[in-house]
Amino acid sequence: DNGLNVILIRDNRSNNVVSSIWYRVGSSYENQGITGISHLLEHMMFKGTEKFAAGEFSSAIKKIGGTENAFTSRDFTGYYQKVSKEYLSMCLKYEADRMTNLQLTNDDLTSEREVVKEERRLRTEDQPISVIFEKIGLHILGMTDYGIPIIGTMDDLNNITLRDLENWYKKYYKPSNATLIISGNFDRKSVKNEIKLYFGDIRNTETEINEVSSEKFEMSFDEIRMKEKLPNPILILSYVKPKFTDLSVKEAYALEVLLEIMDGSFSSRFTSNIIDKKIAINTFISDDLYSRKKSIISIGGIPRQNISLENLKQSIINEFSNLYNEGLLDKELTNTKARIIASNIYKFDSIFSQTMSVGQLESKNLSWNLLDEYIVNVNSVTEQDIKDVAKKYIIDGEVQISLVEPK
Repeated sequence: DNGLNVILIRDNRSNNVVSSIWYRVGSSYENQGITGISHLLEHMMFKGTEKFAAGEFSSAIKKIGGTENAFTSRDFTGYYQKVSKEYLSMCLKYEADRMTNLQLTNDDLTSEREVVKEERRLRTEDQPISVIFEKIGLHILGMTDYGIPIIGTMDDLNNITLRDLENWYKKYYKPSNATLIISGNFDRKSVKNEIKLYFGDIRNTETEINEVSSEKFEMSFDEIRMKEKLPNPILILSYVKPKFTDLSVKEAYALEVLLEIMDGSFSSRFTSNIIDKKIAINTFISDDLYSRKKSIISIGGIPRQNISLENLKQSIINEFSNLYNEGLLDKELTNTKARIIASNIYKFDSIFSQTMSVGQLESKNLSWNLLDEYIVNVNSVTEQDIKDVAKKYIIDGEVQISLVEPK
């Protein structure tokens, strides 16, 4: 009745369960001045509540031999516990408590702020690849939506106040903004009763946050040239991709198949025509099929010695042009579809993978039913569909080129 979305996934192959809760808030909900607040609040959620001392929840999970963790992304913040089924009720009790009774203090903020800042240093500022991709995101998308770094900026982390965190918690940590997913071996009737017992009386809070509107941002495709502490140069070609709901079903899945053809396996075109022909040491493609906002397709690689970044760039672009002009190879589409579908099926062997796949979709306001439709949609892709998206989004698409040389 309070709007909590509950999904139960029965899988009785072991005695284990995964209890998880997903809040629809992440870095893409933030704005300049408070970037990183979703991730900082994730850290604070392991502090004490009115009923339980700081660390008590984590200690209880350790004592029963379970594991737990949390994560913040661009679209969601999630918390999970993997435990034997007899301890599911305990997890629900603790999770429901910290949804509404979290005690935020300045002392905790001071200590966790430093932890997150160190995390930023280790994972971003001391990692040249992370520095590059953060810069590309800000260059193309700006300090809005998916351009905002999940970890936040150092300036914003220093300036986030206790009041900011309290408001963020009250606004987003409530039943109507959450999805509770239980997967594994459980009794359906008793778990529904326990969910009602622990979560049923929690009421939604209404909190207004004075949002700072970001400055108007002009998307830039200007070339980026950088020098970083890397052993080899790197080329990255970045293309803007509309959010999933703005793409037709045909386009969304044709892009999925196209990118798999290019760089999905040892038999991919990039491997056969770029790596095996000694043009690149490796290649990569980064893409989010179910993006909630406008996103970036990143395509690139590391050239071999005596091969220029320009040469590698042309080799990558030629692969898309050749596909468009000459079509697919014999059995290339059939084999690629078989590979995608097999990978999709195998990942559901794990109850944790099932949880993650369902949670990510639901937290992006997309239905978990898309998982059941995935194979049908992939199988419906034709050669012409692939050629059409190759031309529209890559060949004719505006590209931002990043060239990174070793210092």
